Amino acid sequence: MKQPAEFSEAVGSGKSLQRARPKRDWARHTRLLWLILLPMPFLLRNLLADAPEWVESYYVQHFFPVWSQPFRTFSTAIPFSLTELAVVLIPVVLVVWLAAARRAVHKHEGQRFFRRSLGVFGWIVALAAWQFMLLHGIAYTREPVSRSFILPSRARPAQDVAAALAWTARQAEIARSACQEDAEGVFILQRPIRATLDAAGAGYVEAGEEWPLLALVMPPARPKPVLLSHYWSYTGITGLYNPLWVEANVNIDQPAYLLPAAASHEIAHTMGFAREDEAGFVSFLTGIAHPDPDYRYSSYADATIRLLNSLAAVDPELYRQTASLVSDGVWRDIAAANEYWQQFEGPVQETSSTINDAYLKANLQTDGVHSYGRMVDLLLAWYEKNQTQQTLPEALPTP
Repeated sequence: MKQPAEFSEAVGSGKSLQRARPKRDWARHTRLLWLILLPMPFLLRNLLADAPEWVESYYVQHFFPVWSQPFRTFSTAIPFSLTELAVVLIPVVLVVWLAAARRAVHKHEGQRFFRRSLGVFGWIVALAAWQFMLLHGIAYTREPVSRSFILPSRARPAQDVAAALAWTARQAEIARSACQEDAEGVFILQRPIRATLDAAGAGYVEAGEEWPLLALVMPPARPKPVLLSHYWSYTGITGLYNPLWVEANVNIDQPAYLLPAAASHEIAHTMGFAREDEAGFVSFLTGIAHPDPDYRYSSYADATIRLLNSLAAVDPELYRQTASLVSDGVWRDIAAANEYWQQFEGPVQETSSTINDAYLKANLQTDGVHSYGRMVDLLLAWYEKNQTQQTLPEALPTP
């Protein structure tokens, strides 16, 4: 009498196995779905590269402010750099994974472990790729700032560079007169570093009144100080935008006069300005509009250095004549900065530059790291426009 019962139970178990198999197949296919999702954001970015007007009208004006808001709010609320924490945890996660892999192999479960690890890693990479594109990569395809800000860019003679240089050098001198120096006459911040970084967004509030595109994403993100900045300097990098959680990170070990401009530059990326030259130009506009003289000086000094380098490359004689207009205080800051960066020169910095160059080229910036220099073109167009209209701002020292 027990035989039919046992047979019936076996049949029931067989049906159960038959029902479970499609679920296992579905799970297996789901684990591989990342292979389809991974290339899609890159294809989307390349497709949108031919529609900059659409990107500017819909992505920049509507999608980006909404999608970035919760991530920016979350990361800004955290007092420390999430990016730095992630970098520090990567080796820890790797060690834990290696230990788990060794244990799985010892139990003869290595194939299953590596297959699952590949699926998890694939999903992480695929989702990160989508987040990167939605919060940064697509922004490379927006209209150029020269068009949206009505600043026509063209080839300009060395005399135009010299004229703009003379003006920025004078403004840097005026702005610096309201700043502080150390015992060696080198610029120092008036406030603690964290307070200085927290104030970075004020420049966007001021500049947004004249340039509406700078007021689309409010409130601005708060730049984060990176605690391991001294070691970060070996890469030659002064700031980093992490689009995964819309976080602006700043190297706080760099020379003080560079720090405010670097903070404003990284905020520009969180606002949807992906191209390096355009983020640099936005940093300039917000810096000179900032109520803090440290920010005004940093922006004028940064512009002066870029113009000096540009003029030296095209007309060395005119460079020597115009360089004499740069104040002694600015030259002291430049000398101190050069001395600082020299100690970090080496293979790490060269490798970092090569990686950054490849990254920029992969994001449609065909001239790679040289794209930083295009900020001078925007600066010259802005200077010419304001000079013609007699609307050049004055860097009046704070009483």
